Amino acid sequence: MWRMMDANLNRLREGLRVLEDLARFTFQERALAEEARAFRHQVAWSREPEQAECLVHRDVAGDWGKDYRSLPYPSLKELVLANSRRVQEAARVLEELARLTLPEREELFRKVRFWAYAAEKKLYSLATGEERRQRCWRWRLYVIVGSEHTGGREVPAVVRAAIAGGAEVIQLREKKLSTRALYSLARQLREITGEAGVDLIINDRVDVALAVGADGVHLGSEDLPLPEARRVIGDKLILGATAHSLEEALEAQAAGADYLGVGPVFPTATKPELKPGGLKLLREVASQVSLPVVAIGGITAENVREVLAQPGVKCVAVIRAVATAPDVKEAAARLKQAMEGMGS
Repeated sequence: MWRMMDANLNRLREGLRVLEDLARFTFQERALAEEARAFRHQVAWSREPEQAECLVHRDVAGDWGKDYRSLPYPSLKELVLANSRRVQEAARVLEELARLTLPEREELFRKVRFWAYAAEKKLYSLATGEERRQRCWRWRLYVIVGSEHTGGREVPAVVRAAIAGGAEVIQLREKKLSTRALYSLARQLREITGEAGVDLIINDRVDVALAVGADGVHLGSEDLPLPEARRVIGDKLILGATAHSLEEALEAQAAGADYLGVGPVFPTATKPELKPGGLKLLREVASQVSLPVVAIGGITAENVREVLAQPGVKCVAVIRAVATAPDVKEAAARLKQAMEGMGS
């Protein structure tokens, strides 16, 4: 029994320490880190006799469990899950043992177990969000497509050419199609982007993004509020937001956006009614937020280098510079070539 107690106390403290450090250093969740720290200290033996019994019965050399080998974690989520469950399982064993010999400590282990259930949910959500943002940080060329901006060509053909030219993410932006027509088009693009390993974002329509299995949805200030959108789409989908000012950028970050489309940087025929914020807006936003910033509005191969020269800006979104070009693949490739060495 004392060997079981010792082994599970070690597991419990070790798991709590990992969760504490994840909360403290990776996610900056002070309250959660302090709770883990408090439990870690509470589960240590407060009385010498119990501590001595555990140490006396410890048999590292005779424990074949030390030879078990762990597999690598595919992602941060698996690290969170493994250590949360380590705490839960160890706490349960200790709770049962306490009922047998140390009933005064049963309640503490029960509290730790239920705390770990809640912590697992919170940290898993945070880890999933971190993975989403890391995907966005890898983007460089973000091409927005729609039937109004294809130069008379079919949207799927434009998407294939843009991907062949180097686009890492495609956004489908359709304002006039019926829901059925939009769904049908989005399904085609999902097949194309899925085969190419390129992210697909749906503009405005949370329902369509979910229905076709898109990688994310992009929302403007007049669309569904970001917290409600996150509640609907869950943890896996990327949630992008438009910001025309620093204030809007900060609000979107606080509301749960994974990346920000910031602009227009330069005058744009797509939205001529919007006053360009210029490079100053990019600098202000990138310096004040911790999210990936996607610059948008009037960006071309001729001005993209000055856009990416702004600290914190690594990705540009374009419509006309690629989607309406005579040769879409060549236009995308030319833009990517102009971006080389910038925004790193």
